[in-house]
Amino acid sequence: MILFVSSSNREASALITACDHRSWASYACASLREFLPLAEKIHPRAIVVRHRLLDGYSDDILACLKETPPGIRAQVIVLMSADRTAQAEARQIALGADCVLHDPLRMEILLEYLARYRVSPERSSRHARGQHVAFPIAGVEVHPHEHRIVRGKQSRHVAPQEVALLRILSSAINEVVPYPVLYGELFGRRFEGDTSNCRVLLCKVLTSFKLLGVELKPFIQVIPKSGYLYCPVPAKNRLARFNRIGTSSHPTNR
Repeated sequence: MILFVSSSNREASALITACDHRSWASYACASLREFLPLAEKIHPRAIVVRHRLLDGYSDDILACLKETPPGIRAQVIVLMSADRTAQAEARQIALGADCVLHDPLRMEILLEYLARYRVSPERSSRHARGQHVAFPIAGVEVHPHEHRIVRGKQSRHVAPQEVALLRILSSAINEVVPYPVLYGELFGRRFEGDTSNCRVLLCKVLTSFKLLGVELKPFIQVIPKSGYLYCPVPAKNRLARFNRIGTSSHPTNR
């Protein structure tokens, strides 16, 4: 996922269109205020930010990213006007920018940087290692490299996208995975409001688990207009636990 931060609607539209031509999922926002919640929501791998924004500077965004671990932090490209000095450019790099480009912006160069930054070396190595590691979800073991799910002596082959969805959900236990992230990771495009692709894929996963004798649906909540939430404790068990806690916390008066 690529995130553009520019207070110019025309520039943001041009950047998104360029990414659409390469089938890269991207989003745009116009201010620092919009950036903070959006970045937390879509977890961008690359950020292109205009140096001067309506309510701040790229310095502020770089400061927000400073505490993020290196293997997770997005790669940042700062766009600066042609009249900015070398000292101003050096400051951006010192603050954590991976690249600084000056106006007039040459789209071909920006896209080549984005092609490199969409998956950083840390992400690439970690992703490659993770592709072969089995992981559990709802009492079933998922073997990504073999595209296989296993329960006891039973096993079933599943589609690569099913494995991808299961991996995303299992890596965000008790957290809502927003639709923009799901569509960017699973389908390589921006989410535009239609959730049908995710619904179809989730139904395939539920069917695959059911053939192993496992009801996965109680473990996954579809949060309207938000995304999917995986909880290791099924919904009915969470309710029963809550009721027990409530009963023990409020003993009946005798």
